[in-house]
Amino acid sequence: MSGVKRTGELQRSIDGISQKVLIQQLRELERDGLVRRHVYQQMPPKVEYSLTEYGVTPNKVVDVMCTWGRENIALRQQQGEEIILLENKELAF
Repeated sequence: MSGVKRTGELQRSIDGISQKVLIQQLRELERDGLVRRHVYQQMPPKVEYSLTEYGVTPNKVVDVMCTWGRENIALRQQQGEEIILLENKELAF
């Protein structure tokens, strides 16, 4: 979840999201101070999005949840439960 992304890149990385909904969500995240929007004054228009310093802070919570999830899976596998994991899809922002 780092780096600068254009709208099209973000849309391709989120299955099933329409451009309208994506832009609405990005504007909301921008308003909340989580995302920075940079508009280039050129033709055709170019807009890039990146996380603000504040926008990176939820990663700490996600990291803790991922650690818990891995530990939970290992425990359940040790107990003999068959765990089927969904395909990982890396979402970088």
